[in-house]
Amino acid sequence: MREKGHKVATGFLGTPVICDALTSAGAIDDAYQMLLRTECPSWLYPVTMGATTVWERWDSMLPDGSVNPGEMTSFNHYALGAVADWMHRVVAGLGPGSPGYRSLRIEPRPGGRLSWARTAHRTPYGLAEVAWERAEGELRVDVTVPTGSVATVVLPGLEPREIECGRHRFVVPHPGPPADREWHPSPPFPLDGMLAEGER
Repeated sequence: MREKGHKVATGFLGTPVICDALTSAGAIDDAYQMLLRTECPSWLYPVTMGATTVWERWDSMLPDGSVNPGEMTSFNHYALGAVADWMHRVVAGLGPGSPGYRSLRIEPRPGGRLSWARTAHRTPYGLAEVAWERAEGELRVDVTVPTGSVATVVLPGLEPREIECGRHRFVVPHPGPPADREWHPSPPFPLDGMLAEGER
């Protein structure tokens, strides 16, 4: 992925999991770098072309504005849009803590030079919301937990804590967007060593 300049090089099966895989590997800044690219292939290339839906292929519309003459040129397709799940859970920080959203997990992971994000999900118990902003060296997080649910909040520098229904605000020290790395200068784990081990 780095060798390709953070272009999205996955297909329908890999695209829904690539950002989670990078996040789990400690390379969340690589995931953000991929998310925010505007050159094709990328999620934001269609936005630069005026798209309001996710396309079936990265270049369903060509840079000159013409429709790609090949097959698979749907302009409203779910598969490549699966990145929205990662954006919901990781970027904005709202995910299920247990099936059916009986409990929530609130764990925003700011990056990519974003200064704010917000999301909401209508659970069986009501509307759950998370909104955060980074300013003046702080991360300010507003959380709404619907009646009948609880949430575990995980924020940098704080022990995880459980909160009840209602509106809550948390403020923790956090670097601002200019401090975000664009990508790791080296892999987060020794790739060469792992390959050599696997070959023995």
